[in-house]
Amino acid sequence: MSVSRIELDGIGSPLALAQKIHELAPDLAPDFDLAELCSSLDIPSISQVQTSAYEAAIIMDELKAQGAILVAEGRRPERRRFSIAHELGHFLIETHRPRAGEPFACALADLHQTDTRAADRHRRIEAEANRFAAALLMPPAKVRRAMTAREPSLAEIVTLARKFAVSKEAMARGYVAASRADVAVLVLQHGRIKSIYRSGDFPWIEVPLGAPVPAASIAADHGLASGVHSEIEECEPETWLSHRECARVEAMTEQVLGQSNGYAMVLLHIERSER
Repeated sequence: MSVSRIELDGIGSPLALAQKIHELAPDLAPDFDLAELCSSLDIPSISQVQTSAYEAAIIMDELKAQGAILVAEGRRPERRRFSIAHELGHFLIETHRPRAGEPFACALADLHQTDTRAADRHRRIEAEANRFAAALLMPPAKVRRAMTAREPSLAEIVTLARKFAVSKEAMARGYVAASRADVAVLVLQHGRIKSIYRSGDFPWIEVPLGAPVPAASIAADHGLASGVHSEIEECEPETWLSHRECARVEAMTEQVLGQSNGYAMVLLHIERSER
């Protein structure tokens, strides 16, 4: 693989680093060999270990001459893949330097950090590593080119997740980032909102994290088996949005995907009013 760290020298932005890798290796397949890429970037060792202390870790010296990645065993391939990309981010981002004798050991919560402007250094660098991993595994331009559906749909998110070898939730984030439509994806757990991913122009969703889905929503009583999605149905914008935002929305659709262990995914799509 024709990528070396010398060619990445001086690039500090997580997104710019991922973009440069794809620029240097434009023919990378959507499900490219991540271990091969790590090896070319001075991480020759990726090992699975039996541990409950962390999801993944990277061992490196203060000068980052070389690294080794450890991943908790028993994880799904898609989750393991994101964890490895996350640790590669720590290795490549110049400011992510370990304290003497301490590895970067990342818990499951670290892999969900998104605030790259957080005042807390730990949260900030974990969010930066996540941003790098997402851009590396799901480059928006490639995800956009792979979209073939005539309208946003959860079926396409599932198909893209399989194509890019990532989890459905990871692809939900990537899909929202790549889509030119006004979309939002919500991840539910036991009927409550666990995560919200919105495209840049999608209105603020009034229902807060941790709250149950609105009673008027299609998701409130979906009863769908794991892997089964509902039809795309028109819904009332007032179900999810403020009265002020609703005035700017011509139509809203909602679709639900049943998942295992009490999880579900909701896709919202709006068409804006021209007035």
